[in-house]
Amino acid sequence: MRTARVVTLAIVLFAAVAAPACADVVINELMADPASDWSPSDGDDVYDSLDDEWIELLNAGGEAIDMTGWRLRDAVSDSSWKFEFSGVLAGGDMVVLYGNEAYAWEDANGYTRNGLSLNNGGDTIELVRPDGSVAARVEYTSADTRDDCSYGRQPDGGATWVLYDGLNPTSPPATGLDPTPGEPNVGSPVEERTWGRIKALYQD
Repeated sequence: MRTARVVTLAIVLFAAVAAPACADVVINELMADPASDWSPSDGDDVYDSLDDEWIELLNAGGEAIDMTGWRLRDAVSDSSWKFEFSGVLAGGDMVVLYGNEAYAWEDANGYTRNGLSLNNGGDTIELVRPDGSVAARVEYTSADTRDDCSYGRQPDGGATWVLYDGLNPTSPPATGLDPTPGEPNVGSPVEERTWGRIKALYQD
């Protein structure tokens, strides 16, 4: 399993006062259809289709943001809360929420045990501020899910979403890049080459 630098869900508190919450926190990458043991916090090396789902948030701004009371929800099939964050997320930092962590939060707070419940056929995820306003919203379809492929921004925090299919390539590859929970989305997507374009490289 990939070793990732993950900012823990407890998010280390900083001595500096956090800047006011703003739209700089974005949903940056997600995996709705894991086929491997992705979660580093479930205490085992066993694959579970629900425990190993994940959502990555990014503070795309330069100022720290107090995430206390921010929540995630499924905006389509199940409007109940999936998880509540706490602590401060520094500018440029990421936090990854795994399915087993959502289960644990639901158990501890009396919510129905659904986990992240990322639908492989498509879904809508919302990040909601403590005042009830929606900070970030992402919609994806069945075309954006595939075993061990993630759907994420390219580059981090950007407006373009791509399929990271390096571990289970489509034909032709969507990007040829691996999913990167807790790490920057880097690399250049694979460029589709037709035989005519390949021949053109060697013509005078």
